[in-house]
Amino acid sequence: MVVIQAEGVSKSYGINTVIAGASFRIKAGDKVGLVGRNGAGKTTLLRLLAGVEAPDSGRIVISEGVRLGLVEQDPSFDSSAPLIDVVYSGVQELLDMEKDIARLSREMSAPDVAASPDRLKRVMRDFAVLTEEFERRDGYSMDSRVAGVLAGLGFSREEHLRPVGSFSGGERTRVALARALLARPDVLLLDEPTNHLDIPSTAWLEDFLADYDGTVIVISHDRQFLDCVVTRILEVEDHRVVEYAGNYSSYVEEKQRRLTQQETAYELQQKEIARLEGMLGRYTALSARNNKFARRAEDIRKKLARIERVERPVLKRKSMGFSLSSAGHSGEQVLRAKGLAMRFGDRVLFEDADIVVRRGEHVGIVGRNGVGKSTLLHIITGRTEPSAGTVRLGAGVVIGYYDQQHADLAPDRTVLEEMLGSTSMTPQEARNLLGRFLFKGDDVFKRVRDLSGGERNRVELARIMASGCNLLVMDEPTNHLDIDSIEVLERALAGYEGTLLVVSHDRYFLERVADRIIEVENGRIVDYPGGYAYYVEKKLARQTGGDDGSAPQGGKDGANVPAARRACRVSRPSQVRGGRVNEEGACDIDTLEKQIMELEATIKQLNAELADLEIYLYPDRMAEKAKSLADAEKRLAECYKKWEDLAEII
Repeated sequence: MVVIQAEGVSKSYGINTVIAGASFRIKAGDKVGLVGRNGAGKTTLLRLLAGVEAPDSGRIVISEGVRLGLVEQDPSFDSSAPLIDVVYSGVQELLDMEKDIARLSREMSAPDVAASPDRLKRVMRDFAVLTEEFERRDGYSMDSRVAGVLAGLGFSREEHLRPVGSFSGGERTRVALARALLARPDVLLLDEPTNHLDIPSTAWLEDFLADYDGTVIVISHDRQFLDCVVTRILEVEDHRVVEYAGNYSSYVEEKQRRLTQQETAYELQQKEIARLEGMLGRYTALSARNNKFARRAEDIRKKLARIERVERPVLKRKSMGFSLSSAGHSGEQVLRAKGLAMRFGDRVLFEDADIVVRRGEHVGIVGRNGVGKSTLLHIITGRTEPSAGTVRLGAGVVIGYYDQQHADLAPDRTVLEEMLGSTSMTPQEARNLLGRFLFKGDDVFKRVRDLSGGERNRVELARIMASGCNLLVMDEPTNHLDIDSIEVLERALAGYEGTLLVVSHDRYFLERVADRIIEVENGRIVDYPGGYAYYVEKKLARQTGGDDGSAPQGGKDGANVPAARRACRVSRPSQVRGGRVNEEGACDIDTLEKQIMELEATIKQLNAELADLEIYLYPDRMAEKAKSLADAEKRLAECYKKWEDLAEII
């Protein structure tokens, strides 16, 4: 079944054409990735498909009854509403149905309804229809789905009652994502959903979308995410939309094959055109002597006119020109932190951490959002004082710092003024450098406050390139960059001879630039002396109890310590709202899940019995069933609450 069809769709803003003559179909269950350079028109196309904007020409046909859900990069909410209320608004229809089912259940057991056979029959019919629809839409698992989505996207129970206005922009994007995922639209449209997700949340979202039974259309620059989720690619390039089968890696291979094929076809056609044009010239010169040469010349002219010209392929597009050179050698030991700790009141980010970084190491720093990765960088660069411990830089260290919040950029300065104010360059040198970062002509006179996220990233990278640093500290440098720019950055960092510390959630990026991983986790800083794939392997071994103890390093001066074997269970006896954890460390969450399944089966059976119209002949039995249903639903809600509490601890 086709859910969306685009027919000759074009869109322009003023004189700037964004999409021209795009035609394609999207079928139910498709997982589609939208790719292309920044500014190519991906977001415009997504908004056209969502019906937020209208095409200038052509049309977009949405099949009847298909529900769309759009998550944009800058969502808006009632800032005073609690997080949990905003998220539950995604299942408002189910909440309304639940209220109606409860109301009808009460009516069925009311004496005046029971005394009126016609009225009772009507109430029971409505109840049967509603409960069947509620069950079909998985309404009985609504609360557990809400808890699972919020936990998967990294929200703690303590944050559920916080007003959404108190969250950061990235956190509000996650709120919008949670609401959309719970609404389960037939077509889910996502604009850069992983931009503000940490690695565990991104992996959770991959699994969710891969199993999603609806259609997904997603813009993303996360190549591993695209590889795991999508089965088709729509590339927006040169105002056109081109289709490719398969995931991102398949798209890259197929695009290169098509370009090579197009280049060969173009060259062969150009040779044929040159041959025909040569013949045309000769026959035209001879046509004055003999009419048969004139006829031959006319035939060749018509043949040339009929040729469908192969467009010359663009094999190499203008990319960001980023390269790095270090300002001389630093000492062998670039950085040494001893007994490092950071606390905010009762909250401990990390403590008793010892870190040694040596010249030339490329260190990736990973961990969930909020664990203190950016704070660690601020301490290392001297922007924040630690609660305890010391940080010492080695001899000759020159720091270059890339801040994901761009706090060092003055919003009222122009791009050119920002470069001149932070470097010793002349205006012409600064303009030449900015040109390498795709700021052409009057672009250098744009105010920083008017730049897009990707443009601000490029200003920061230009400043770093001019700094000549030998210790490069970067906080989420790939956010808002398109894939082409990320790959340029990867190549530059891979060849960088200085020392690198980089926080990132981009797994492709980390695998290509980092030769060592430091994880901030549960108040500890754990060192993995290998690249990202090595870290994943050892981390998995620790979680499954199969680690040999040789992977992570930590403790004093990075001495080897055995890795803690972690099972997916609570490790200490405790009491949490009635959900106990046993002495062996395994919580009774399995028991709760069994109870939930039994209660859901009971509720399903009672609903079926109450939907049988013959039961109205036996008012006492009907009232007993209605009371049993209400009791089962109450117990189910209590079990869900206990399950959420225990799941949060685990």
